[in-house]
Parts: sequence; structure tokens; C-alpha cells
Amino acid sequence: MTLTVAIPTYRRPAELRRALEALVNQDRKADEVIVVARKGDDATLRAAQEFSSTLPLKLELVERPGMVEAVNRALDRAASDVIALTDDDAVPHADWTRRIVQVYEDEPDLAGLGGRDRILQKDGAWDEGYAPVVGKVRWYGRTFGYHHHGAGPRREVDCLKGVNMSFRRTALGELRMDPRLRGAGAQCHCDFKLCLELRAQGKRLAYDPSILVDHFPAPRHDEDQRAGFNALAYENEIHNMTLALLEYLRLAGRAVLLPYALLIGVWNGYCGLLKGLLSSPRIGIRRAWQKTAASARGVIAGWKTCRSGKGRSTKKTAGDRRVEIA
Repeated sequence: MTLTVAIPTYRRPAELRRALEALVNQDRKADEVIVVARKGDDATLRAAQEFSSTLPLKLELVERPGMVEAVNRALDRAASDVIALTDDDAVPHADWTRRIVQVYEDEPDLAGLGGRDRILQKDGAWDEGYAPVVGKVRWYGRTFGYHHHGAGPRREVDCLKGVNMSFRRTALGELRMDPRLRGAGAQCHCDFKLCLELRAQGKRLAYDPSILVDHFPAPRHDEDQRAGFNALAYENEIHNMTLALLEYLRLAGRAVLLPYALLIGVWNGYCGLLKGLLSSPRIGIRRAWQKTAASARGVIAGWKTCRSGKGRSTKKTAGDRRVEIA
């Protein structure tokens, strides 16, 4: 069984070097490593080229911004049986590739596999914790992520986390990340939607907390910043989550989701009217109103995208150039 590792990256050359060095040190070497960068990002290109002699490296250049375009390019180009995805600010543990391949060999019907990401906090300590439920979506739309706090045995899940997830290429087929998702960079919940589309096809996904990466959250170069509040980024996030859930849930779940998100909204990242009121003493009336309004715009926009009739495109994109690193 062959394995491709794909890393989308943009303007984080130091982090990319660290991630690629971790791939050099894997117990089981990847058969192919694809770095997807943006045209004009010369510092990233130079960083990738430093590993041309130590990794089976291919560099893909895209013009359009966003995680969706980058990941789809990697999925289009990957030639291996399994495609593993990680971020440029993550460091896979030395047994990462070996464990991934072993699970797919042991479970021939498995479509996707994810693992835990240990997150380094601003104070320099690892974010430790234990979450009994990881990667599940309830019938009414409540989502449990907590991939960074997973523990225990391998189990089936509904969604994986982009920093540490992989797919069997034959299970994906022509399915790609949804180009209707909003955002200029991270495009939150693009991984979530891809996973739900696989689950809707009846395919199996699993989470194994022993498949580990260390995650060093780095600054983003778009409106979606990790610290602080940006109304547009939040609206885009809610749009993407709402679209993913509306196209996955059954009728009863969809009927509950929209009024709950608009009027209550105390989970899934939504900020409904009730949550806005409850949070105003803590964050201030102005900020609470901004979040409530942005959440409502995102919910309505997600519903409109779902209802637009344009449908879901899984066709491969073309037009950008490929760079082979000798």
C-alpha cells in the first residue's frame, strides 16, 4: 500500500520546514509528498526546495486562495492508495505514517482515518484534556469535535480534523472539497463537509488517538484570525457549517437546526438570540450583537446556498501549473 502526504501552505516557510523535517524522520517513509503553495509565495517555494533530495517531493502551485483549492489540487494529483493531509504548522510523530498505513491495511472497507492533534497553547503548555465523544454529529445537528482531546481505542466517527486526516483514494473517487464554501484562507469546516459527504454515501470513517501530530497554531494571512473577532470570518464559518449540516441531516434534523441556530444557538459555534443575550454581560452588548448578527447572516446565507439549486460540484479543477522538484 502506498501513501501520499499532502501539506497546503501559505507564507509560513519556517513552519513548513519543521513539518517537512518531521516527514524526513518518519519510521515508514511516505511514497509521495505534495506541497501545495500559492504562486508568488517565493519564501515557501525556497523552503520546499530544500527537501528535494530527502523527500519524494512534488510542488503544486495554485492561483486562487483558500484551503479548498489547495486540498483539491493535492487530491487531484496524489497517486498513492492513501492520501494523508496535515497542516504546515503541525509536526507528525515519527510513527504517524506507519500507523496510518497499518490501519488501512487492517480495515479494507475504511474510507477515512483521523487522529489526535496535541495543541500547544500560548502559555507554552500542551492543551490536555479528555473528551469521551469525538467527531460525532447528532441527528439534530449538534456536533462534537474535540479531536485534540480524544483518548481510548479507535472508533467510528462522522467527521475528522484537517490537521490530521487521511482518505483511501478509491473511496474518495471524484469527491472533492466543496467550492461553494466561503473564506479567503482557512475556509473553516471544509474538512467537516467533505467528511459528512462521505458519511452520507455510507462510507466508514475512524478516529484513532494514537495517530498523533503536535500542532503549533500559527498566524493566518486572511480575515480569519485565531485571536480576536472578525464579523466576516465568523459569518463565513457559520455559512460553511450550516451548509454542511443542511446537506447532511435528515428532514427532522434540518427542521430543528435553523430555528435553533437563529433563536437559541448555544452549541456548534452558533450565536443565536438567546446566546447573544447570555453572553452580553461577559463580552459586552456591542460585541454580543455583532456576533448574533453575523451568526444570523451566516445561517441565512448557508440556507440560501443550499437552496440555490446550483448543486454540488465534484469535478476536478485545472488551469494552474505543476512544478516537479528533481
